Amino acid sequence: MPDDRSSSLRKEIDQLIMNAYEVRVSDLSQSIRIANQALQKSIAIEDAGLQAKIKNLLSLFHFIRCDFEMSLMYANEAMSYYERTNDQSGIALAKYNIGSTYYRSDNFSQGLIYMLESSRIFEELGDHHNHARVLKSIGTVYEYFQDYTSAENAYQKCIEASQKSGDLNSESNAYNPLSGLYLKQGKIELAAAMIEKSLAMKKQTGDKRGLAFAIYGRGKVFIKQKKFSQAGKDFLESLAMHEESGDQLGLCMCCNKLGQLYIQMENYDQAKFFLHRALATAQMSKLTIMAVKSYFHLYLLSKKTTTNLEAFDYLEKYLQLKDRVISTETLHVIKSYQAKAKLEAAEAEARAQKEKREIIENKNTELDSFFYRVSHDLKGPIASLIGLHNLVIQEVTDPLSMQYFEMYQSQISRINRIVMGLIGLTQMKHLQDLRVKIDFPSLVEECINSYSYFDNFKNIKFIKEIELNIEYYSEWAIINTILQNLIENSIKYSQKENPYIKISIKNEGTVIRIAVEDNGQGIDEAHQIKIFDMFYRASERTKGSSGLGLYILKRAVERLRGTIELKSKLYEGSTFTVILPI
Repeated sequence: MPDDRSSSLRKEIDQLIMNAYEVRVSDLSQSIRIANQALQKSIAIEDAGLQAKIKNLLSLFHFIRCDFEMSLMYANEAMSYYERTNDQSGIALAKYNIGSTYYRSDNFSQGLIYMLESSRIFEELGDHHNHARVLKSIGTVYEYFQDYTSAENAYQKCIEASQKSGDLNSESNAYNPLSGLYLKQGKIELAAAMIEKSLAMKKQTGDKRGLAFAIYGRGKVFIKQKKFSQAGKDFLESLAMHEESGDQLGLCMCCNKLGQLYIQMENYDQAKFFLHRALATAQMSKLTIMAVKSYFHLYLLSKKTTTNLEAFDYLEKYLQLKDRVISTETLHVIKSYQAKAKLEAAEAEARAQKEKREIIENKNTELDSFFYRVSHDLKGPIASLIGLHNLVIQEVTDPLSMQYFEMYQSQISRINRIVMGLIGLTQMKHLQDLRVKIDFPSLVEECINSYSYFDNFKNIKFIKEIELNIEYYSEWAIINTILQNLIENSIKYSQKENPYIKISIKNEGTVIRIAVEDNGQGIDEAHQIKIFDMFYRASERTKGSSGLGLYILKRAVERLRGTIELKSKLYEGSTFTVILPI
């Protein structure tokens, strides 16, 4: 191709790139179409540098639309070229796009690594415009970790870099989250001032997508000012703008906040509609943080409108997903790259545990209420029985009688330990891990003997295959609960003729395998999927059963990050296998 034709095409491509970047604030679909035109032209003239530049743009556009797979593909292709040519600016842009994609989805650790590297490069290059963009994203991550001091510092630095480059859009992008931070601190007037600054700048620049976020921010201020009607109008307006631009994050944020608002206004049907839409959008677009918020608000809504069990289900999903986000690995990354943040992994874990405890303590679930009520009701009678034994020691002299009373005392002490274990179960995920060496042979023997009063106990043949000298340290109460429930379940449902219960415990290197096999009643296949549900009973054979045994067993196994398996045939028997990591 002649040089003048090639030069003309390059100018045309440069203009397309500029147009695509400018249009992004109002029409992402149009930006992608223009960028793809530019990419095809750059392929025609075999200009790898232009192709990499356009792929970085396409990565950004797809990231904004939450099309993370396409975003990563384009960013990695661009990165490959820039690393070969040692183009530091291009590398920083690609790292920013990759990091942004990761932190918006599930991988905060990798996301933060890329963004902090990108920030370092842009700062060294003196690229204030792009440095401001990265700083805003870094501030967002700090907010997710509730490190509001570091978040505010990042946003302030973003404003300074934006002002150096004369970029009103980047500057206003920092005012939005700053407004939210000040709301959390109770500084409502300052928050309102920040959001009004952002609104004015967005209107001046014509950034429609940014304006939608600013209107959303004003809606949050209105909520704090108890102006619910105005807040609702802002959120609905922002929602419509995000729907038009195809911004899934903005759409999800608006739906979530509308759900929260309608809960406050006691319009529960509308709240449920928007929260479920927020959750569906978050799951579809892999917006993990938004899914966390959706689960939490659905939990609050369920507490007001449905059963405690449904509320507890949403609470557990919220806590589980929150744990994934606040990962130890990410906290170490923050410490390594940002010394001023001074976040220790242990401190972050303590904050996470405190948050969970406060939620559980403040929002009583049916299960917690049950466990606390039972345990506290039993404390008094147990104390009286222990006191009675102390009196017997002083008064009774007959050796045989004393032997019986010592047996009684042994069982009362055991009951007391079990009750204390039940109290621990109510906060199983929130208590400090106190580990001791587990003496499996002794513990199994205690568990078996504790059921000697069962009518069919004397007929059962107990087969114990317990590996000796197992070096395993864990929480006694939890291991006791696991064995107690497994053995009790087998005894209760044993056959009348030739019953046996086989208890096998082995160290398999990285795990402990506990198997309890019986030839008892067995469990119908239709019931097997539900037997670990709270209050579920697969049989009416023991009408006095609470239906909690296997649920408690499952909770105990989960506490130790283990798994439980069931193999059972009706009228032939069952085998429960618990696998616990060492």
